[in-house]
Amino acid sequence: MKFVDVIGKQEVKSRLIHSVLEGRISHAQLFSGHEGGAGLAFALAMACFIHCEQRSPTDSCGVCPSCIKYRKLVHPDLHFSYPVVTSAVTKDKSPKSTDYILPWREALINNPYLDLNEWYGAMGVENKQGFMSVEESADILRKLSLKSFESKYKIQIIWLPEKMRDDASNKLLKIIEEPTDNTVFLLVTERIEQILPTILSRTQLVKIPAPSVQELSEAISEKFQKDQKTARRIAKLANGKINTAFGLASEGEQDLRVENDFISWMRLCYNPFHERDGKFAWNDLTIWIEQMAKSGREYQKMFLIFCLEASRECVLVNHGDPGMVRFDDEVIPNFSKFTRFIHSGNIKEINDILNKAHYAVERNANPKILLLDLSFRMHRLLNTNRD
Repeated sequence: MKFVDVIGKQEVKSRLIHSVLEGRISHAQLFSGHEGGAGLAFALAMACFIHCEQRSPTDSCGVCPSCIKYRKLVHPDLHFSYPVVTSAVTKDKSPKSTDYILPWREALINNPYLDLNEWYGAMGVENKQGFMSVEESADILRKLSLKSFESKYKIQIIWLPEKMRDDASNKLLKIIEEPTDNTVFLLVTERIEQILPTILSRTQLVKIPAPSVQELSEAISEKFQKDQKTARRIAKLANGKINTAFGLASEGEQDLRVENDFISWMRLCYNPFHERDGKFAWNDLTIWIEQMAKSGREYQKMFLIFCLEASRECVLVNHGDPGMVRFDDEVIPNFSKFTRFIHSGNIKEINDILNKAHYAVERNANPKILLLDLSFRMHRLLNTNRD
């Protein structure tokens, strides 16, 4: 992958390119971004540029033997580590990244802005939590102890090091601090606060900002042939998450799942006992909970985060600077009418219950019980008057 193919800030690209051209490649770099962002794509572009045999002052050549291997992610001096689980692929209680290298390559080639939920789907394990074990660290040490095959540098990309167990992280401390000659670590994180301080202190931080609405909408228009209005709507809804934006664009404007789930849930929570056509909305809420419970933990977490973002936007509409508002009627139909239901009188409790629900989902709470309780609490809060 070339830098020109990455959606992101040009100043970040220029800084990384100059570090290679000037021979100042840090042996351990931490690319810190957000879920569904460009962190992994930046790491791939950086690795490709380091290995490129005919690099220019601005990018990889794209045609040398090394760049050709990068198109299929089969360069022998490029190694990956990422969260994995025990599944039908491997019965080992401590599976390693190499067990899933084929689906990993396929998923990453198809989408360099891969997020954890999509990766779990590629493994076929949406309802499990991935991790990196101490055996994974041992495998990294084994691979990096070998001489490079073709290039001067051996490059180890670790995607989501926050998913490493403590013993796995500790096993890598020495080699990250004092790697073998011409070994480069590129770590890509979405939750930098969850990484062990001993790992953080041994890496050079590279912040990957989210693309602007303009940058993201232009990419959507070019890749999916969307008109400008639709592209901007999707870019606003995605909140800088490239993977989310591409998913929405590929599904089509009428199939924005998270948005539709949010609208449906808010309506059902506001008055679940409203009777229409001889049927209580309670029945629809029950069906909604059943469907959400089947959607997998990662989607449930993403949905709750979206609800938090939408709640924040409501408060900004009511009390904040209009220039800071990201959601509007173009993004969510009738959003301006809905904003009056989330205000200073209930925002703190809404924020608390959504955060607690997200925490519970991460710890494998029963989704039906959790969502039912959350819906009753949201019903009470949506019917709370302003101060």
